[in-house]
Amino acid sequence: MPKANTPLHVSVGNFNIDVAVYVDKMPGLDESVNAREVDIRPGGAATNYAVAVSHYGHRSSLIASVSSNPLAKMGLETVRDMGVDVSHVSYVDAQPGMVVSIVYPDGSRSMIRSLGANAYLTPDKVSQELLDSSSVVHMATLHPAKALEISRRTRAAMKSYDPGVYVHTDVSELREVLRHIDVLFLNRQEYAVLTGKVDVRELFNLGVNIIVVKLGGKGAVALTRDGGVYHAYTAPQGKPVDTTGAGDAFNAFFNAAYIDTGSVREALRYGASAGALKTLCKGSMLCWDRGLFKRHLEASIVEEGVNALSLISKG
Repeated sequence: MPKANTPLHVSVGNFNIDVAVYVDKMPGLDESVNAREVDIRPGGAATNYAVAVSHYGHRSSLIASVSSNPLAKMGLETVRDMGVDVSHVSYVDAQPGMVVSIVYPDGSRSMIRSLGANAYLTPDKVSQELLDSSSVVHMATLHPAKALEISRRTRAAMKSYDPGVYVHTDVSELREVLRHIDVLFLNRQEYAVLTGKVDVRELFNLGVNIIVVKLGGKGAVALTRDGGVYHAYTAPQGKPVDTTGAGDAFNAFFNAAYIDTGSVREALRYGASAGALKTLCKGSMLCWDRGLFKRHLEASIVEEGVNALSLISKG
């Protein structure tokens, strides 16, 4: 359990019930296949982040709108047992947020989402006292209008945003929230969408200090306002079984290590190692093994001054 004086991360976003179906192939139209395994557990980007932060050793508090359905309440108890403060979630009479993941033998997956109770999360449900006591406020798959209001209210040392599907939102809304964000997390496809609307230099001019582009099995690239370019890669120390949530684990360990060290290089190394470790876990949350994580850290490679745009653009 993290000590009371360790940094506090407030994670704002979705709480889901994840249903992972492990198959050898995707069924065609009117075809059925047998699943090798089915796994049901809590998830959601903000939830996954909060759990990973707790594993790192920092404190984490989850802000989410959660269904009063017994299945959702049981899932939230699981998250609490993993060290996450869930006392600030709000319950609503709605269907649980759900994600059905179809996971293939190499660990890749397809997903079907239902927003459910997550649609009822509003900025007024975020405690000002909690924001004032936070070291990091991380907003995950949160609409820019909601992220803007929350980011305006917080004076945390670090504010990060992973827009996910909301990268497709009107560019004027994205510009406004990015004026208040220190670290922007994207994947390769989201980076392409966003930079098709806004030049990278403008993103930094708006106020973003670090842009991190996650490249899946090829690691991640960090671009900094002062022109720094870093690429990190960590080979999974085992056979990947499920890539779901790897980006969330990456975000958590990047932020935590950056708060601890102030080094983008170290933050990227920790993030890449946590992401690679997550691929060895079924479900969307990071399964924790300190010794195995250390092996990933030792296997990590960080390069500076690489041709980042080339790495990002490669499929």
